[in-house]
Amino acid sequence: MNKNKAFNQIWMSIAQDLKESIAKGELKPGQRLKIDEVTDRYGVSNTPVREAFRYLATQGFVENIPRRKVIVKEYTLKEIEDIYAIHTVIEGLAAKLAAQYYKEKELKKLEEVYRRMEKCFREGNLAKYIQADKEFHESFIGRSGNLLLVPLAENFSSLIERFRFMTLRLPKRAGESLSEHKRILTAFRKHEPTAAEKEVKNHLVLSLECVKHVYGSGTTPCFLQTESLGNSLRLRDKMTSLVIR
Repeated sequence: MNKNKAFNQIWMSIAQDLKESIAKGELKPGQRLKIDEVTDRYGVSNTPVREAFRYLATQGFVENIPRRKVIVKEYTLKEIEDIYAIHTVIEGLAAKLAAQYYKEKELKKLEEVYRRMEKCFREGNLAKYIQADKEFHESFIGRSGNLLLVPLAENFSSLIERFRFMTLRLPKRAGESLSEHKRILTAFRKHEPTAAEKEVKNHLVLSLECVKHVYGSGTTPCFLQTESLGNSLRLRDKMTSLVIR
């Protein structure tokens, strides 16, 4: 395997695993990420870990503080509200545009994503539900046809990714989310731009209300069990043959 390709595969895998641990609340806001502990966890050298840290900082998951420390980024409720306020407008506009451009073949693919969301919900698989949820949103953002809008929406989607885990682990929220996506899909099916925009905005507003509920209670909901340690060990085994020292 090409050395650069192997290196990219390593740091991207580490970054994704750390991102999920942060999103699930297993790595707490303000918690320091020590490079030696992370390298031991994944069985790699410092270089891909530093690259993973740099990437996560651009995604709003960690931040660098003086004296070369890296911590899980903390957000105030006001900052979260500001992020959602902008994201709601951007995604709403993307949905409005997409409703005008969706073709039958593309809608069938979107329906397949929704069916996967249903299946994951029935099976109680939160991680795969969130992945399908992400694909659903990426579909209509990409179909908006606005080349300036797409990267903006994707950037803000990355910022709120950690809050998806937080809200969807609340009792009943996953089921509500599924119903909201069904209404969004219906609006796309009917090619109703105004309805699509309204349903997407409503979905994000309700998601924010769940985030505010969690912050207000001061607790992290535990709706489903996670397998973070097992995933990390499997990831470490997978990367053994790719390690770059």
